[in-house]
Amino acid sequence: MKFKVDRSQAEVKPFPGPGEYTVVIQSAKDEGLDKNGNPVVVLRYKGAGGEVISDRFTLKDTMMWRLQALISATDANIDDGAEFDFSVGGAFQRFLQGFVGLAMGIVLEEEKYTDRNGAEQIALRVRRMKRLPSDNDI
Repeated sequence: MKFKVDRSQAEVKPFPGPGEYTVVIQSAKDEGLDKNGNPVVVLRYKGAGGEVISDRFTLKDTMMWRLQALISATDANIDDGAEFDFSVGGAFQRFLQGFVGLAMGIVLEEEKYTDRNGAEQIALRVRRMKRLPSDNDI
């Protein structure tokens, strides 16, 4: 196997600002448990220009709408009515790992927050996930 050095491939570029972007899901990383004991998995999305953003998925009832949005946006091969048992250790992370390599649209918006030092910051957050138009939609 040959290898060519290209430092531009090592850069992690942020998205330039709010807007709609097409991304591919690059990874699903198990982040352990949140402060309430809920499993957390972080999906990493990569844009066409190499931009990267992470998106946290927490396993709790009030966040299941995000899984429904992810399934719909990626047009994942999961039938309506399919059931998954996330009470089995690692099942939530394995489920989200199945989305790696799939493409979708995301809508990024700015969000203000206060950091650990009390300073106000602005970050881009994934607000919506959208299915990309297919050739059949034209």
